[in-house]
Amino acid sequence: MSDRRHAHPSANAFSMFLSRGDLMELNKRRGEERFVPAGRYAQLESAIRGMLCGRSIPTLLIYAFDHRTRLGPFLFSDMALIPGAVWSLAAALTSAGIGPVRSVMQMWNPRVLPSEALIDGCRPEMLLVSSMQIHSAAAYQLISDAWKLGQQRPLVLAGGPKAIYEPWDFFGLGADGCQGADVVVTGEEFVLLELLERIVHFRGSRETMRDAFQRARQEGALEDIPGLVYRPDDAPGPPEYLVSTGVQRLVRDLDELPMPLVALETVEPPHRNRTLSAAPLAAEQLHRHASIMTVLPTRGCRFRCPFCPIAPYNQFTFRHKSGERLRDEIAAIAERTGIGRFFGCDDNFFNRREVAAALLGAMAGGKVDGKPFRQAVAFATEATEADVYNNRDLLPLAREAGLRAIYFGIEDLTAQLVAKGQTPERTEIVFQQLTQHGISPMPMMIHHDQQPLWSWGDLKGLLNQIRFLRRAGAVSCQITLLTPAVGTKTYQKHFTDGLVIARMGDLPVEDRLYDGNHCVATRFRQPWRRQLNVLLGYAAFYNPVNFLRVLLKFDKLWLERVYFQTMGMLGLVKSIWNARGTFWRMFRGPIVRHSQPPEPKYPLRAPESDIHLQDSVAQPGNLAQPGNLAQPGNTAKPKRYTSACCY
Repeated sequence: MSDRRHAHPSANAFSMFLSRGDLMELNKRRGEERFVPAGRYAQLESAIRGMLCGRSIPTLLIYAFDHRTRLGPFLFSDMALIPGAVWSLAAALTSAGIGPVRSVMQMWNPRVLPSEALIDGCRPEMLLVSSMQIHSAAAYQLISDAWKLGQQRPLVLAGGPKAIYEPWDFFGLGADGCQGADVVVTGEEFVLLELLERIVHFRGSRETMRDAFQRARQEGALEDIPGLVYRPDDAPGPPEYLVSTGVQRLVRDLDELPMPLVALETVEPPHRNRTLSAAPLAAEQLHRHASIMTVLPTRGCRFRCPFCPIAPYNQFTFRHKSGERLRDEIAAIAERTGIGRFFGCDDNFFNRREVAAALLGAMAGGKVDGKPFRQAVAFATEATEADVYNNRDLLPLAREAGLRAIYFGIEDLTAQLVAKGQTPERTEIVFQQLTQHGISPMPMMIHHDQQPLWSWGDLKGLLNQIRFLRRAGAVSCQITLLTPAVGTKTYQKHFTDGLVIARMGDLPVEDRLYDGNHCVATRFRQPWRRQLNVLLGYAAFYNPVNFLRVLLKFDKLWLERVYFQTMGMLGLVKSIWNARGTFWRMFRGPIVRHSQPPEPKYPLRAPESDIHLQDSVAQPGNLAQPGNLAQPGNTAKPKRYTSACCY
């Protein structure tokens, strides 16, 4: 269930990889084993609908959100954007006949409690919680609240980026360690549907989804579904270990995923009540509360930055939708909801020229209520500077397709941190051409320990680069601090080198501070200085002087520049206020650092059958764990449950 977000050696490779406590890159499959068979997704949808035969499964889907993380120049956008996890999961459930579904976004509904939620007068049979790492505290609270219902509680499923990389953290909650998710989905929509198909098969006429899950788990019927983590039983207290079914398989053709239109009628209207509204928000009313809708054109990136988990998560593949599917999806959403701004959750939209050309070509021919995309749609996406530079001849077509902004992961203009083909010369050329076509350049920078605040006569300093980007034509600028990310090659090294902060005075460094906006890893003895550098960098870009410059300089992006300067200054002031407590503790100290990488909360073991892990790739140096090994020669096929009967 992944938001805004992974010859046959040892069968137990993945189990050993995690049981040793290595929080490095995710394991991967090889070749065609990375993908599910074409058409299998639709088969799962059909099988679930056939077994349900119209029987309802009230389902509560909550996108966890910790309001303490609202920092940075774009902190106002989070309230206006509908995250991809909301509509993608709601669409997957609804298209498979599971429902009624109610989608709750905690940024809109911070007080809704699963224990008090009723959908069409019924308690939810399932609770799905999707969470990023920085919102994990809110996710744990939601799960613990569901446990207040005792035997009446729903089946609890957790997913999202946090679940993918640290699934064990969703178990052992509460004072006695009994609380937690029933199962964590460490993959995408396909994994969720495989799980639900199996549970629905086991569901008797008077049973709940939780009853069916427990029986399916007891009979070993979940062991051949890659991408799950769950307790082996419901014994009192925290689990001794967790069962991991290995690395997910990916849907290669993103056109197989359901259209989001079916999910637009599931959104809970904004309020501050603990209970749900009598009915979801009408799709035609969404534009009154949200102005940006996320879409998913592509997944994957050809670059393998050591601090980024994107490429390993996608198992070093690149997947995409067809141009026709993306065009129809955007047009249908815009006409139905009145929302005309779209953000592409791409890792690198221009990753492949032929794909980018096909997507843009189809979008350029799209219309919304008779108007071409150029006039009716404002589309933004992410890309690398090198790829846009190499494909800058596509920019006229991109503007016809409605492209209005590109967010660049430039990181560092001097390529000290990472070299992705970015140079000052290319930056000037790309930004100039984007401006000529009315497309906003939106650079994203990373402030790292090797970068000074200011340098003399070159572009090494942070302020030097910010000044250069503004003069080159950047409309906005995001600055983050280099932060250790689970699932990357450099994650452990940050800890072993003694860079990662464990406590700032009386404040423990929790997940919410791993947002790139807080200095949680540095070699400097006074981390508050690095934190101050970021604020000074923002102030160098967003300030009244630059606002006046923008007002007096007219170009095709004049309105965008005025808007982002205004919102950037407001965001800077609000960020300073919101982070004042953390900054003070960082300044006052004492600063306590980690001496070694964290261990998983609970060890992960492969199921006894261990069949589905035979095509996982072993990691060099993995040591076998007694009790985890598959038996040599065990080639029996796992059970399959494909009945399509009504219950």
